[in-house]
Amino acid sequence: MQPQVLNELTNRITGDVVLPTSSSFDELRNVFNRAGNPAAIVRAQTIEDIGAAIRFARERQVALSVRSGGHGLSGLATNSGGLVIDLARFNTVEIVDPAHHRVRVGAGAHWGDVAQALAPHRLAISSGDTNQVGVGGLTLGGGIGWMVRKVGLTIDSLEAADLITADGRALHVSAREHPDLFWAIRGGGGNFGVVTSFDFYAQPCGEIVGGVVTYDPADAENVLSAWARAMREAPEELSSTVVLFSGFGPQMPAQIMALLCYAGDDEARANEAIKPFLRLGAVRSQDIQRKPYHAMLEDAASPPPALRLVGHDGFLKTLNAETIAALAANYGQTGKPIAQIRALGGAVDRVSSDATAFAHRGNEALVVVPAFAPKDASDEQAQQIRQAAWQPLAPFASGAYLNFVSDVSEATVAAIYPSATYARLARIKAEYDPDNIFNQTQNIKPALTAQG
Repeated sequence: MQPQVLNELTNRITGDVVLPTSSSFDELRNVFNRAGNPAAIVRAQTIEDIGAAIRFARERQVALSVRSGGHGLSGLATNSGGLVIDLARFNTVEIVDPAHHRVRVGAGAHWGDVAQALAPHRLAISSGDTNQVGVGGLTLGGGIGWMVRKVGLTIDSLEAADLITADGRALHVSAREHPDLFWAIRGGGGNFGVVTSFDFYAQPCGEIVGGVVTYDPADAENVLSAWARAMREAPEELSSTVVLFSGFGPQMPAQIMALLCYAGDDEARANEAIKPFLRLGAVRSQDIQRKPYHAMLEDAASPPPALRLVGHDGFLKTLNAETIAALAANYGQTGKPIAQIRALGGAVDRVSSDATAFAHRGNEALVVVPAFAPKDASDEQAQQIRQAAWQPLAPFASGAYLNFVSDVSEATVAAIYPSATYARLARIKAEYDPDNIFNQTQNIKPALTAQG
């Protein structure tokens, strides 16, 4: 973009407009899984700034990315040659209704900060695994967190949201106001506007009991079978993820990790619930402690410098013997991909599959395969690596969880959703973003475009 055009943008914004010549540009242009070179980054201060940035991108017909935490595997929170709206300053955490535990959280806040802010009030919101993940991106995709079996997805605690649409309108959406749009943002991603804040009902939560138990990777099939049986009998307070970790060199050897979180501070009940997970196989190590909920969230690990994540995921109706055999044979051994299996069920299944755009209720688990490609790999090479890593699980899985999908091709995005869910999302997209301004996402095309 020409300097005079960028000056015009700067004059419209009360926050900061970070240009390639700015001292902070190199710090802000990249995201977790992608290097970017945008023409400008708008560090919005007000909702008027966001509206102005959207109008500018429309008028100039440039790519428009929106960033909350920047940890999406798609890397679409930045771009090259376009505009980035950075929501970092929309980061407040406010208890707006103490009696009902209603909390307003800015879309640019990080989940670690949210957990820390709510801890003195003995409240928590089930969120992602890591401190640095942004509230906006995780929530719009659904949110599978450490209390998922007890209280459901992050969106299952969502009461309302504020957003700016493609035509610049500021809307408050809920089950009563713009209910179709409220349905769509609960699992449909960033396709429908720039969400600035969310109203959640937080859960009473003092401390939790949790941590990690590790096992020998050579015993993967037995450990997985025992883990699946134990989860079927576990109380809903217990959420768990098992990782078949293939290692990164001698300092990080291959191992099986069973991560556990009992969402309650009754230590006797927690220990009873966790006991079966201490004998899934030969234990290498264990670290189970009573601690604040926020201590379950770890710092996000970046991919090795020369690599980028090109992973995929899918839902498993059941962890049967055939699926477990495929996991044990193809993942977690030295030289093979990593696999992460997250237990679902419980509160997730008590929400109807058509109540939100996240339609994958009624599954026993989500399996994630975080494959790696060289940073300079072509899209074709990355796709080949992704497909090879995922192929052993393809016959057993269905759909996908938006937040763990790195491929944003039209076919992959369509396959994330059941056909009726995708069709409804496309109709709502046509109503609120008919020109597909918000296309730097796992993009759902407006219905008329989708029909040709």
